[in-house]
Amino acid sequence: RGTPIRFNRARQKIYIYDYQRRWNPWVRWPTTIKVFDWADIHGEMTREVDRYDQGYRLYGAVCYPGTNQVRERFVLSYTVGDPAMLHGRWSHCCQYMQGKEVPPYPLVTERPKTWALWDTVRWSEEIDKESRTAPGEQER
Repeated sequence: RGTPIRFNRARQKIYIYDYQRRWNPWVRWPTTIKVFDWADIHGEMTREVDRYDQGYRLYGAVCYPGTNQVRERFVLSYTVGDPAMLHGRWSHCCQYMQGKEVPPYPLVTERPKTWALWDTVRWSEEIDKESRTAPGEQER
């Protein structure tokens, strides 16, 4: 199950729906919503090599303001075999947040099977409104 993330270009913030994994997948996992300034986020790509997970993974590293000292990480994209695909995803995120033109077509054309699990994601009303609007803008 991936981590749902919202990018708000107007506020220059990202909203991460973080859940604490438990051993039992059939019970509700505790969740917290974390909000970070985009300026403090750096992309990191790692190569995963183990028995069940091989390939490249993209992380967002949250750094202390004005430094490269990481205080927290979150997964932006789970393991894929092609690092160029992850470079493209990170570039897409950066260009979107900078207000630059992004490709009008989706980076991934098929619907991942894990999306069905995201129907259970419930953003709090306050965060839902903030993550969808610009400062001073009324709810759409």
